[in-house]
Amino acid sequence: MQEEVAKHTKKLYQAVTKPGHTVFEKLKEIAIEIFIIVFAVTLSIWLHSWSDHRHEQKEVREFLKGLRDDLTKDTAMLKAKRATVARLDFGYRSLSALPGTPAADTISDKKISGYLDVDISVLRPAIGRYEGFKSSGKMETIEDDSLKQSMLKYYEQRMPDIIYGENFVNSIQLKLLDLEMDNKMPLREFIKADKVQSLLSISHQNFDNNIREYSELLHEVEKIIKLIDSTGVSHK
Repeated sequence: MQEEVAKHTKKLYQAVTKPGHTVFEKLKEIAIEIFIIVFAVTLSIWLHSWSDHRHEQKEVREFLKGLRDDLTKDTAMLKAKRATVARLDFGYRSLSALPGTPAADTISDKKISGYLDVDISVLRPAIGRYEGFKSSGKMETIEDDSLKQSMLKYYEQRMPDIIYGENFVNSIQLKLLDLEMDNKMPLREFIKADKVQSLLSISHQNFDNNIREYSELLHEVEKIIKLIDSTGVSHK
């Protein structure tokens, strides 16, 4: 393309300096050569932009294909974490309801200990691919605004929120564990202690919120996967 532009620039010079031609003839030749040069430069820029865009969209497709796999793994992990918190919530509610009821004297120590079992959650979402794509400044190459905004909401807003809730669940478990390790009373009496009952009571609403946040986060993941699929990206 540079050779073409150079060739027509030379012709333009020749048209200006060519002897024996009228002014009109020279202007006509100049106009033709200028048009050819402008067209060639414009075409060159367009082809370059088209090539760049095509390369960018290929990178986007590869990124989205990998991201879909990451989100599928996140889905399984989030469902498992939600089930863990739901199990803990059920156990703590059962223990909270024991004082003042006949069940408090009949429930086995084994069952009480089972309700107090610690299951520390550490959320490890697959964020490496997303962070790498974002840090390279390529997020704007995703042309679907709904998909882009959903991704940002999931990774930048909802994920930190769920980690905060998860930390609260873990802190309640560890506080109960500390009390249990220092306990000198029979297990049934331990459950009735004010500090234990206070922690169990605090857990109720917050655990419910955490379970709801997991469900909402799963909804976000499903939405992103559907949006990725709508772009035609193959995940096979």
